[in-house]
Amino acid sequence: MINKYPIETALIVGLGSIGRKHLELLQGISSDIKIVVLRHKNSEVEKSLKIDHVVTNIQDALNYKPDIGIISNPSAFHIDAAMPLAKKGVHLLVEKPISFSLRDVAKLISVTRKNNCKLMVGYNLRFLESLKLFREEILRRSIGTILSVRAEVGQHLASWRSNIKYADSVSAQRKLGGGVLLELSHEFDYLSWIFGSVHWVFGYLTKQSDLNIDVEDIAHCFLGFKDTNHELVANITMDFFRQDPIRQCIVVGKHGSLRWDGINNSVELYSKNQKNWKVLYKDQVDNNFSYKQELNHFLECIANDSSPLISGESAMDTLRVIESIKKSSSKRTVLQVDYK
Repeated sequence: MINKYPIETALIVGLGSIGRKHLELLQGISSDIKIVVLRHKNSEVEKSLKIDHVVTNIQDALNYKPDIGIISNPSAFHIDAAMPLAKKGVHLLVEKPISFSLRDVAKLISVTRKNNCKLMVGYNLRFLESLKLFREEILRRSIGTILSVRAEVGQHLASWRSNIKYADSVSAQRKLGGGVLLELSHEFDYLSWIFGSVHWVFGYLTKQSDLNIDVEDIAHCFLGFKDTNHELVANITMDFFRQDPIRQCIVVGKHGSLRWDGINNSVELYSKNQKNWKVLYKDQVDNNFSYKQELNHFLECIANDSSPLISGESAMDTLRVIESIKKSSSKRTVLQVDYK
């Protein structure tokens, strides 16, 4: 495979399930790309993974002069890993969320600008053809004025990753950046992508199940959007305990409804004239497709010196929404999102 991108060496920080996915995709792009993996401990890596070098600290990683860095360790350590790379002008693809708190996120964005390196955050759902069509239908007002938005996402945490105990996962631990708000933050990203900036929030977070975790396992959120011609409120429910996996969004308009199903990769339309659901898009589910599109987009941005679809600023705004929801839940009140 010929490497069509100006990339000789790639660094992957963290080799969990998402790190391995990025490794596989990079190897599929070109066998000429040298791959360095940074792990927090010096443990053996399977020879079948075909990694060129394994290191345990950032300085050793920098000695290999990586062109890109894929930050796929727990979100609590994203900034610590990304900052030294940004200072050396390494282009960054940071897994979502950009961090577990707002601390030093703006500083990271500033450093990447100063050193002319790309910063993209891995909200890969934006690369699904089904979600892109869903957004296009809403923006062209195929169902008229939008009146209501309802999103739901949930899956039992024990079924997420088959290779580790759920209680040991990032999702289950507050110190690593776990909890439904951060781990399922795709919903805040894609809703803002479709409807614009969130003006205010109201949230209720709690631990409802008997899961062995120290984070919230359910969140009920209301988001008020300000970049619309009239007040629009979205209702989001996310959880870690339902046995029937779900990821869907239903948008109700004056002339009908649109339903996006992220599990079945489909979009359906209910119009007031036909009085039934019509499939607008349905494709086979390929768990790697959106990640592959995301990685190719990131590399194209580097090659063409163009702006990534999901910028650091956009990801920081998503984190601001999450922080506001946490505060809203603790204070039991509606809060405006502070974008300053």
